[in-house]
Amino acid sequence: MELVSIIVPIYKVEKYLDVCVQSIRCQTYPCLEIILVDDGSPDSCPQLCDRYAREDSRITVIHKKNGGLGDARNAGAKRAQGKYLLFVDSDDRIREDLVSITVQTAEDSGADVVIFDYAGEDTDRRQTDLFTFDLPAGRAFSPEEEPSVIMKTCSAVNKLFRREFWEKTASAFPAGRYYEDLAAIPKALALAGRIIYQKEVLYYYLNRQGSIMHSSDFSRNYADRTAAVESVEAFFREHGLADRYRDELEYLVFENVFFVPSKEIVLNDRRSAYLEKFRSYAYGKYPRLDQNRYVREMSGKDRILWMLLKRKWYGVMVLLSYARRVKDRITGK
Repeated sequence: MELVSIIVPIYKVEKYLDVCVQSIRCQTYPCLEIILVDDGSPDSCPQLCDRYAREDSRITVIHKKNGGLGDARNAGAKRAQGKYLLFVDSDDRIREDLVSITVQTAEDSGADVVIFDYAGEDTDRRQTDLFTFDLPAGRAFSPEEEPSVIMKTCSAVNKLFRREFWEKTASAFPAGRYYEDLAAIPKALALAGRIIYQKEVLYYYLNRQGSIMHSSDFSRNYADRTAAVESVEAFFREHGLADRYRDELEYLVFENVFFVPSKEIVLNDRRSAYLEKFRSYAYGKYPRLDQNRYVREMSGKDRILWMLLKRKWYGVMVLLSYARRVKDRITGK
């Protein structure tokens, strides 16, 4: 049975940590190395980590100075000894058979990366989001065969990595920045020999206020989002991949430095100057974004939002969001 290293970066999550750690300890696959990285957490998390280590010999604790999520993940990856790596965020939980399923899939296919679906939950464990992907399921493929994999799933937590592959590609998360997944995962996927997609929800992330995903620090979001995509573009140029994946890189910029942040800003402060800054950055880099084939293939809902953003009909977007929240309350979703 192959050893799997599970890396959990931890910072100010004392209310949620037990659910996360127990979901890992209760895996049906027992051959685990669980690395808890206390990233200088100022609450009771350091003590909780030490207690878990006393209770379970599979658990190792790293106590370090605060360096951010990416730095904590890197510290855990350097310590890892397993054949496979899995990154789990400390306020999330994983399905009890995640490791069993993904390791079997990796062993059968010889894949460097196993991708799987994930879902969002609120604090009452009601599903808020579902992330599934238009990728071929159940068979291994290369990024050349399925280039859209480069930009369709930039999250670190919905993937099992072969550790030798992760180290050989010199994959690392940027320290001290948000959107570290965006800066690291497309690079790893581009260099993978074989990737396989397990079309099944195995990971559940907690959708809560106060997380990076809900940050309204538009200045930092702009700086870190643009830094992430510029890092990716530089990497693809250095490896002679920029022309091959031009459409995918273009869409990566569209989604991450225009579409997604613009929707977030509209719902927080539609008079913010950062709406125009994000727009100018994306279209300044790729003036023909509207013609990108992935943009043109977006779902009906996203196409409507894109049209409203292009026309700067922000008030309509706010009204639509309000109507959806009212509908969800009425229907109990």
